[in-house]
Amino acid sequence: MTVLEGNYQIQAGLGRRTGVWLRRAIGLGITLAIFLWMLRPIVGHWRQFEGRVELVSLGRVLAASLMFSLFLFAIRAMSWRRILIGFGHRLPVPAATRVWSSSELARYLPGVIWQVVGRVYLVRPYGVSGSVCSASQMLELALFLLANILLAVGCLVWLGVKTFHGVAQAWLLGAMALIPVLIVLVYPAIFYGITNQLLKRMGKPPILRRLRFRQLCVLLVWAVLGLAWQSLAIWLIVSRPLGLQFTKWWVVAGAYSLAWCAGFLAVWAPGGIGVRELVFVTAMQIALPPRVRAAFSDPNVLMGFLAFLSVLLRLWATTGELVLAGLAYAFDFRGALGRADAPGRQNAMLRMAAGKAELPREYGTAGDLPSSAASPPTPPATVPK
Repeated sequence: MTVLEGNYQIQAGLGRRTGVWLRRAIGLGITLAIFLWMLRPIVGHWRQFEGRVELVSLGRVLAASLMFSLFLFAIRAMSWRRILIGFGHRLPVPAATRVWSSSELARYLPGVIWQVVGRVYLVRPYGVSGSVCSASQMLELALFLLANILLAVGCLVWLGVKTFHGVAQAWLLGAMALIPVLIVLVYPAIFYGITNQLLKRMGKPPILRRLRFRQLCVLLVWAVLGLAWQSLAIWLIVSRPLGLQFTKWWVVAGAYSLAWCAGFLAVWAPGGIGVRELVFVTAMQIALPPRVRAAFSDPNVLMGFLAFLSVLLRLWATTGELVLAGLAYAFDFRGALGRADAPGRQNAMLRMAAGKAELPREYGTAGDLPSSAASPPTPPATVPK
């Protein structure tokens, strides 16, 4: 390699790093700008809605956080575990919950790659290859995104698309357009076809075991039911300060699901921070019953209070995620410490020894295993008479 070629490669590497950091800086700048825009009505109109803030019950917030933790466990983490089972890997429940919750918390780091890379790294000791882990994660997220879109459209579209305006209208129309696209993408023949083509180009083995379309439909319905449970938790927090009746729970269900979709698709914002809150505020302003809107003398006061509630819901969701992660680490402390006797790891090592799974790097190669485990004993040769 000549000096000129070496300098060119160094400059190219520096250029790529500069581009990455520039994109991250722009994303963080957009997120901070949205938050400052939302904080202005909170600070400016705090005196007008301070009495409603006092109606927020700490006990209800904590109860709703526990409800959200149960939702994350039963709907999100267990759906991903079920998809992994369809791919041929049965992880113990505590291990699957720990891996899922840890990778979800990693989405708050700048850059969208950490959520994927983190899960691949954490699940590798259980005999799951990186390609299988990434494919299962993409399928789980696609199904959950589709469930959020279906609930948001089902709750809000009957109000009339023309009723929505600005950011909320754009995201609602975009969500409606995504429904057929996601249905096509998660269809097994198409999803596995695209996935295996990508794996082939990267020199990875294809995914042979797969879930049927009927199984995916069951997971989708399960996710929609879970989102209804999540909406009840949100209603528990906002009903008293807003004066929202139980029959109007669909208002927060549709607004929050639409906001979650916006935050998920806003890849520049870590964890969708700022974007989710912005869409939630604009959607709630339109979807709230006229009686609730009339209780606020000034629309700016309503906007400021909804912005406060959106920040409160961010803290509520983060608390639920931390509670689930803490419980998962407590029940799977051996797996968190990397001990070889952790549930699920011993079975993975036996499968590796039998040649049925890819060997993680931390276990070395098959030659590093004991000879009795690396290969079965050969039967004694028979001497022909």
